[in-house]
Amino acid sequence: MFLEVEDLTKRFGGVVAVSGVSFKIQKGEIVGILGPNGSGKTTLLSLLAGLLAPTSGRVLWQGRDISGFKPDAIAAAGIVKTFQNPQLFAELSVHDNVMIASHLALKRLLGSRRLGTFFCAKGADRELQIRAERVLELCRLTAVVDKPATNLSYGEEKMLGVAMAMMCEPKLLLLDEPASGLGHEEVVHLGLVLRDLREHGTTLCIIDHKVAFLADFAHRLIALQNGMKIAEGHPKDVLSDPTVITAYLGRHHA
Repeated sequence: MFLEVEDLTKRFGGVVAVSGVSFKIQKGEIVGILGPNGSGKTTLLSLLAGLLAPTSGRVLWQGRDISGFKPDAIAAAGIVKTFQNPQLFAELSVHDNVMIASHLALKRLLGSRRLGTFFCAKGADRELQIRAERVLELCRLTAVVDKPATNLSYGEEKMLGVAMAMMCEPKLLLLDEPASGLGHEEVVHLGLVLRDLREHGTTLCIIDHKVAFLADFAHRLIALQNGMKIAEGHPKDVLSDPTVITAYLGRHHA
């Protein structure tokens, strides 16, 4: 199994943000996680990425227990998380932002020899440039490659955040609200990019409030409420589940 989450729980004092959540993700899947505000979605992704340590439960990555590992170790192992508001270097160009994010790719490429890049290790810089060009093309950013990040539209900022994550060579990419704040055309564009990423071998786990966006291309949905999993399965089945409808719209709609 690619990723297994077993009875994962996170408490903040007396508040239980994630409660006994279990699920699996297969290689090559697009899995969407949905739920109303306060349902535990972002906390769950932060647990998977190592930004938070679980109170109990386990996260197994390709058979290895990574529960409580630090974010850099988890990212180096192949699980990378984006943020709802991309963390960009505003004064630098799109290209430079992507190259800065290449440090994990460089670590895998050269191992301890990556120190040689400070002294122009032969071939390393060119290989990273080729990788950056491929990522920029995948994320539809080639037209703005020289533009400073501060001059990007919000949709372009979102895609740059994805591109920077892709430079870390994720096997599993965790996307936190990638469609939030985007217009209809930008959401359609985002969906095309994410499908392309999957076609190029990246498994995706996405949380978003735009339910129709998730249902359009996710293979499977997981619904949360009050930190607990309340439904899982094919998007059509999950969205027609009375428990999910109640969580979003109230009991009388169910």
